[in-house]
Amino acid sequence: MLGAVAKGGRFAGDAIKYLFKGMGKGEIAMRVAPDLMFGGIEAAMTPGDIGDKIIAGTGSALGGSLGGVALGKLGGPGALGTVLDMAGSIGGDMVGREGASLLLRGKDKLGGGQGLTPYEKMSEQQQLQMLQAGKTQALAEMGLLPGNYQEYLTDPSTGMGVN
Repeated sequence: MLGAVAKGGRFAGDAIKYLFKGMGKGEIAMRVAPDLMFGGIEAAMTPGDIGDKIIAGTGSALGGSLGGVALGKLGGPGALGTVLDMAGSIGGDMVGREGASLLLRGKDKLGGGQGLTPYEKMSEQQQLQMLQAGKTQALAEMGLLPGNYQEYLTDPSTGMGVN
């Protein structure tokens, strides 16, 4: 088992060396910096705890970086390489996000959850809030809420009382 892990690690290291072969530090930075920036944005925008943010941001940054560099390598150092790098970054980002989603689902499941991503958990929570708001509004319209409760209900679009 450890031998397979060691061989896999060497293979990954060799693949990364091949991807960056012949590229200077400046070119590597120009090709990878936007993907790292978008990974940071993904991390910042992802709801949940710091672990969720790290997983989401890393998936986006790694996928975009490796996808962009790999596809850009086919086009060489010129304009074609740059265009292919951008296309590979987008495709790699999508693949990286899906991989991160799988990890996030697993993390949630291990933590005792239903195996949902942070966005799925947020959506479920919002749906429950809307359902509760609809029930409350229906009860208020039928006059089935205590009087002191109805005076605090407001229509969110106008700010006026519901009754």
